[in-house]
Amino acid sequence: MAEPRTRLVLDAPSLMYRAWFALPPTMTGRDGRPVNAVRGYVEMVAWLLAHHRPRAVTHVLDADWRPAWRVKAWSGYKAEREEEPPDLTAQVPVIEEILAAAGLPVAAAPGFEADDVIGTIAADAGPDDRVAVVSGDRDMFQVVRDPVVWVLFPRKGVSELERFDEAAVREAHGVPPERYADYAILRGDPSDGLPGLPGVGPKTAATLVGQFEDLDALVEGADGLKGRLVAAVKDNVEYLAAMRVVVPVATKVPYGLTPAGPPDIERLEDLGDRYRIESPIKRLLAAIDVLEAAG
Repeated sequence: MAEPRTRLVLDAPSLMYRAWFALPPTMTGRDGRPVNAVRGYVEMVAWLLAHHRPRAVTHVLDADWRPAWRVKAWSGYKAEREEEPPDLTAQVPVIEEILAAAGLPVAAAPGFEADDVIGTIAADAGPDDRVAVVSGDRDMFQVVRDPVVWVLFPRKGVSELERFDEAAVREAHGVPPERYADYAILRGDPSDGLPGLPGVGPKTAATLVGQFEDLDALVEGADGLKGRLVAAVKDNVEYLAAMRVVVPVATKVPYGLTPAGPPDIERLEDLGDRYRIESPIKRLLAAIDVLEAAG
């Protein structure tokens, strides 16, 4: 029996930021506005479609990059992070316009981050499905589930992607994917305003995850820990409780999905001319043609 064809699920905010960072802002459309993220993202999508030939592709967007329900649980969540660069924010609607013209579906859910929609798509995947999540966010490792869901982590654009299945997540971080959220809670993530437990780095976090079946067991067994770890756990019970809301990706999000359809070639060509990305648009159309030919 042939292996099922893969559905690509793209963490669009992660890839857009990489595209914006990688290409110079001197790339502009005919109105003089930067289109470096637009160009880079279209190039990434064309390459992914041409080289992976998935059965489908879904682009997942943030409807809310700092959801109120996460902030309610932990007020410091992303509190110190700078908002998305204005030059990048202005390019997102252009990317959405191109995806709509290309007939490529976009998913999002009001009040949720892209991670949560991806978590829901991953959780909904059945045993005969194959889902490859393309993301530079390690939080996505928690959705990995052999042989159904894996993460393709960009190392160089999207031309070099490292595949993370269950074994690869274990090898890299010392924990299985289903415990990655606990590991991330203990280790912390300063970029998201999550300090972790005092004195607990990646190695200690992995050790604690291996020692206790869940965070409740860790709290209950804190007196049996060594040295400063006793206080680190017992003095931060409220923090651990908050993190169990903040860190795990949601898996039951009622997201919206735009319909797939044939590309509007005339519209795409017009967009290519308007934003001076004729060549990337041509490569995108060629990649879509290959997909349609493959059935």
